[in-house]
Amino acid sequence: MPVHLRHVLPIVLLAGTVLISGCADSDSEPKADGQTTSSTPAARPSPSTVLPDGIVKPGTPLPVGDGAWTVTLQGFERQPAEAVPGVPAGSSAYTARVTVANQRAQVATAPQTAVTARYGALGRTAAEATDSSASSSTDEPQQVRPNGSVDRDVKLVLPDQAQGLPVTVTVEATEEGLAEPELLFFEGTLPGGTAASPDPQAPQGAPAGQSVTPLGQWNGQVRVGKVTVSGEGASRTGSLELSVVNRSGDPMSGLGTTLRILTGQELHLAATVRPVYGYRDAAIAPYRTATQTVSFRVPKTAVGGPVTVEAVDAGGSKVTFEGTIG
Repeated sequence: MPVHLRHVLPIVLLAGTVLISGCADSDSEPKADGQTTSSTPAARPSPSTVLPDGIVKPGTPLPVGDGAWTVTLQGFERQPAEAVPGVPAGSSAYTARVTVANQRAQVATAPQTAVTARYGALGRTAAEATDSSASSSTDEPQQVRPNGSVDRDVKLVLPDQAQGLPVTVTVEATEEGLAEPELLFFEGTLPGGTAASPDPQAPQGAPAGQSVTPLGQWNGQVRVGKVTVSGEGASRTGSLELSVVNRSGDPMSGLGTTLRILTGQELHLAATVRPVYGYRDAAIAPYRTATQTVSFRVPKTAVGGPVTVEAVDAGGSKVTFEGTIG
């Protein structure tokens, strides 16, 4: 069943895989903070061959608008290397297809759709290809004949090492005249490679009573990765991964976490990175993890020195991480 999002989300075209077939959930999925409390549910409570309620296999039509429409993730097709410009080495481009079908007996305007795909144990977000001409049609209202359908293709980029990993796809479907999308979740395995080994960065949880967590470790449902630096001089850019795990059987509206990045022993505020404005955000499927890369400017004098990162959730709760820059 689709789920209504409680807060308005931006329409973000990201996402996905090649022809997704069947589900192969990773046994290395988040153990959350199982070391901090024995009452915390596991991130993946079901066997690896069974999907949680609310997530279906690709090819399964899901109703939208009380059954007035169905939305189906048909699958993903790998593109030839020369077909999509700007694909980095070690990655491949794919075309993701979503079919929106009119179940009514009259012409109607199809819901707008946005696709987000997250792969692997940490749910890293796939990127949209530079050549996005295939997705431009979704910006215009599309009329669909009675019992007809429309296909929407989105070009995406995935690293080649993602082959064999589970991919969770979120489709946000927003009907005409409505602000809130309905959330649809599909999951399968990215074909084209051998079965993937467990993610070496799978969540391990934070030690009990730890007030400050090293970068790269989990504290509760949040993980902040180590900071890497690229560029030179004033153009130095720091990057880190923000991960949030959803331990419930209901969707989360998104990562929803603001990062305050403080450098040096004096804790100079280098950046404040907010969801939506500072990084792309989208709903997180039940019992799944989402990871987004966050970038910020790094002062030259801060490279190699200490960094403190405060992760602040929507309710104001803070978790503090510490490490070094670079």
